[in-house]
Amino acid sequence: MTDTTTETTATTEPETTAAVPPQQEPKPYVPEALGATRIALLLAEHTGEPVAPEDIAELVAQEHLKAVDHYKGWPMYSTAAARELDTDLVRSVVGERVAWEAASLPRDAAADRIGWHWSDLVRMGEEGRITTGRGGRYLITDLDTMAAEADGEQYLTAQAAATDVLEIRASDWKYVEAAGWIRPAHVYEKEVGRHRTVTVSLFRLGDVRALLELPGVDWETVRGLPKGKPSPLREYAKLAPARADVVRGFAQRLADRHNVTVWAWNSPYSGCWELDWERVEDLPTEATVRQELADDPEAGSYASEITLCPAWGEITREARALLEPGRAVILDTETTDLYGRTIEIAVIDAATGKKLMDTLVSPGDAEISDGARWVHGITDEMVADKRPFEKILPRLRKVTKGRTILAYNAEFDRTVVLGDIARAGKKPMHLEPWSSWHCLMQMYSDWLGSYRWMRLGGGHRAAGDCEAARQVLIQVSKGMGTAFAPRPPAPGDPVPGPPPGTALAQPAGPGA
Repeated sequence: MTDTTTETTATTEPETTAAVPPQQEPKPYVPEALGATRIALLLAEHTGEPVAPEDIAELVAQEHLKAVDHYKGWPMYSTAAARELDTDLVRSVVGERVAWEAASLPRDAAADRIGWHWSDLVRMGEEGRITTGRGGRYLITDLDTMAAEADGEQYLTAQAAATDVLEIRASDWKYVEAAGWIRPAHVYEKEVGRHRTVTVSLFRLGDVRALLELPGVDWETVRGLPKGKPSPLREYAKLAPARADVVRGFAQRLADRHNVTVWAWNSPYSGCWELDWERVEDLPTEATVRQELADDPEAGSYASEITLCPAWGEITREARALLEPGRAVILDTETTDLYGRTIEIAVIDAATGKKLMDTLVSPGDAEISDGARWVHGITDEMVADKRPFEKILPRLRKVTKGRTILAYNAEFDRTVVLGDIARAGKKPMHLEPWSSWHCLMQMYSDWLGSYRWMRLGGGHRAAGDCEAARQVLIQVSKGMGTAFAPRPPAPGDPVPGPPPGTALAQPAGPGA
C-alpha cells in the first residue's frame, strides 16, 4: 500500500531586521582623585591646552581646586571638580605660565646667562636685590639689569679667579691667598658622592680684579710661566704677615697663663680663627679671654678675625668629660632586622675601652632577615643555642648602672633594648630614661657642623662598633685644629707671683 503525502508549500515572509545600535566603547576608568601630574594630563585632554603640574598648583593657589585626599604625603584632587573647571580659566592660567616661562629662566640657566655663580642669585635674592618668581625662576630683564648694576659683586671659584680673571696658573692661586691679598667671600660644602663633602671657597670678582692693581706685582711674568716653573709669587707669600703664627702664639700664652688646654682652628668656612679652651671650675671665662686678647700687643690687631667659644668647643669639653674614668660606657647592638630583636650586644668602658660585655643573644622565634645578615654576618645557626635576652639583662643592667650610656645611634639602640625588655616582661629601670643615653652620632655631627647622616665605618659587629664609636668620641675630645697644652716652666723662669690683691701671710712673731 502506498502512502500519499500531500506537500504543503508554505509561503515564507521576508524577515524584518531590527536596527541594533552600534556597541559603544566603554569609557576608561578614571579614579575619583588624582595627583597634580595626572590631573594636569586629564585637564589637557579635556581642554586641549598644554596643562602642566605647575598650572594645577596655580589653580589650587587661586582656590579653584582643593585637595580632597593625600597619598604618601602628596595631595590628591577631585577629577570631577577638575572637569567642571571653566575652559577659559584653564586657558588663562596656562597662558600666563607659558608667557612667564618665555620671559624667565630657572636658577642654573639664569646664572649661565650672566656668567655668575648660582649662589650669587640666591644671595642677591636674600638681600632683596632680585626677585625669585613663580617656579623659582628669574625674570630675564631683571637678570640683565642686575648684571650691569652689580658687576664685580659676583662670586668666583678659585679656579675661575686664577684662570679667567688673573690668567695665571691655578696652582699659583695658593700664593695669592697665602700672601694675604684676598680672602673668601663665601664658603660652602659641596657633596661628592653619597657620604663625602668638599669645602668650596668663593671669591668676589671685584676683589679679584683689584689684585691686578697691586703695586710691584709683575703679572705678565707670572702669566707666561711654563708648567713646572717656580712662581715669583712665592716670595710674596713668604713676606705676608704671619697671622697664623700670631694666633698660635696667643693660644700658647693663654694655655700657659691659665694652665688649661687651648684649641685653635682656622675655619675654612669663615676664614677666621676659632679658639676655645678647657674650663677649670668654669675658668677662665669668655670675658677674661676676650679682654686678654684685646690687650695682647700682637694678637690684639687680629681680634676681629678670632672667634671665641665656637659651638664645637662646648662639644669638645663634653666629650672630654665623658672620657673621664667611671663616667660612661659605650653600647652597640646587632639585630634580626631594622629595629628587630637583639642578636648581639656589647658594652665597653668609654674611658679605657675595656670590654664589659660581649655576647650573642637568641632572638627566640624571630629569624634574621637576609638584609641584616648581609650587614653583620650573624646567622640563625650562630644564635640558636645562645641565651635569650632576659638572661643577659641582669648583666646589662649591672655594667650600665650609674653610667651615661653612649651609642652611635642612641635612638636605635635604646628602642631595640627597650623592645626586648618589654617582650621579656621585665622592668627597664635606668635603661629607659632618655637622660641615661647620649647619641655619639649627633655629637659628632654637631661637632663637625654637618646636617648629614654620619656613617660610623665600623665592622658591623657589636664589640667592633663600640670601639669605633669610642674612637669618634676621642677624636671629638681633641678639639678642632691644634691643641696647645701648658708648657712646664723651664729652669730659670721667674716664679709667678700671687694674683693682684692677694694678702700675703705675715711671719709669725715671738711667742706665736
